[in-house]
Amino acid sequence: MTLLKKNIIANLTGGLIIGALTLALTPLQIDLLGIEAYGLIGFIATLQIIVIALDLGLSSTITRELAGDGSRNRIASQSLIRTAITFYWAMAFIMLVVLFVGAEHVSRTWLKVANMSSQDVSSAVKVVAIMLSLRWPVALYAGILSGVQRMEILNLIKVAVVVFRLTGGILVLLVFRDLSMFLLWISLAAFIEVCTYAYVCFRIEPHFDWRPGFSGAAIRSIWSFSLTMSMLTLLTLAITQSDRILISKILDLKDLGYYSVACTVTSALSLILASLSNALMPSYASAYEIGGKQFLVNRYQKAVRVTLYATGIVFFPLLFFGEFILKVWIGSDAASQAWIPLAFLAIGFWLGSAVSNAFNVCIACRQPELMLRVSFISAIIFLPVLYLMTVELGIIGAALATAVLNFSYLLVVIPIAHRSVLKISSSFFYLRVLAPFFLLGVVIFGLMRLVSFAIEANLVMDIALIFSGCILYLTLGVILLGEELQASIFGSKLLNKFRYKF
Repeated sequence: MTLLKKNIIANLTGGLIIGALTLALTPLQIDLLGIEAYGLIGFIATLQIIVIALDLGLSSTITRELAGDGSRNRIASQSLIRTAITFYWAMAFIMLVVLFVGAEHVSRTWLKVANMSSQDVSSAVKVVAIMLSLRWPVALYAGILSGVQRMEILNLIKVAVVVFRLTGGILVLLVFRDLSMFLLWISLAAFIEVCTYAYVCFRIEPHFDWRPGFSGAAIRSIWSFSLTMSMLTLLTLAITQSDRILISKILDLKDLGYYSVACTVTSALSLILASLSNALMPSYASAYEIGGKQFLVNRYQKAVRVTLYATGIVFFPLLFFGEFILKVWIGSDAASQAWIPLAFLAIGFWLGSAVSNAFNVCIACRQPELMLRVSFISAIIFLPVLYLMTVELGIIGAALATAVLNFSYLLVVIPIAHRSVLKISSSFFYLRVLAPFFLLGVVIFGLMRLVSFAIEANLVMDIALIFSGCILYLTLGVILLGEELQASIFGSKLLNKFRYKF
């Protein structure tokens, strides 16, 4: 088994376990806390993403540098690691102070609550400040594990800490039924998480010097790439997280709760995509450094097919059966409010997955400035449009704006990456890769939806139709992967036996 295949399997396994656990426990969280408190948790999740992303592109740089470091024991990257340790832990302390001091202001002037007091919200934000500051250095250690391509260990830790945090949180809620106790628990879980990551990194790379340090030479060697990555990260952050931030400011916390429900469901798509991207980024970097252009192009073309195939099995059922899935999962009330945003968010995520490999190739080939220009122009156009659509259409408008944004990326990012980095045609991607997977999913699940309407299907019938559609998609989708990928996934001997029989 190749290292890339091993990493992809490890990432997908970890992502699927985390996604399944999150989806299973979310209804309990809503039932025990209420939709408004769940909206606050959604706001906290957004803050967490924002805080983690504010690392000036350093975690991505570390992954990129470690993956391309061919020196013995990666000694060339040692000074960079020590400098990064100093930066992350110093920033964690600063972050704790800033968020703790600003907690009351956020609770009083930003969030609109109906059933919770501002004092309770302020106390909650202070506890969250502790949790966020503890979780921030996790990006450093995860970047190191990704860079040395120990994805199986990384995903084992991810799954373990998520299981610990979520199941423990549910037990706390069952005993206390109190938001503040739940937040205290996730803060404790954050402390255990960062200690676990640091310990595992030390055991895997014992030859590294894990003491804090500072190296001007290390900073000079990566500052240009890291600065570009930091600007790209900030712009991407502004674009991807602005919907929930605006909803929390413009609409009620209950609306954010319904929007968070839709985001939680579509997180299954993002987990699959992140699992693939985390394995492919160091793989692209390695291919670029030592494999040559054709090797990189070949790997990219395979990765695009696998990405569309893997995310499609989640996207198309959400698109055609989203309301039914929400009713079964969370109840009729939430389903009636969240199913339309869910459909638009699912469209946006799948279109984003189609673009993700082109984005990652530009980063791996040391040309992040290409994506920086795209993100800058996108932010200028997207943010005012998002604001207007949220004001006019509420959470539906926010989700629709996200779908339109990702469609524009499909038309812009692919040609840029293909022309400037890979030197290949874009028409092949649109006509021979994207279109077949899209048509396959639309035909199969569209047909299943029509059958559901025609026979007025009940719960059992709809589940059977979704299951049948998934089996058909997985079976026929293999054909679209191509012979080389089929042999890689199933093994050439098994594939030849299958062909011989038929």
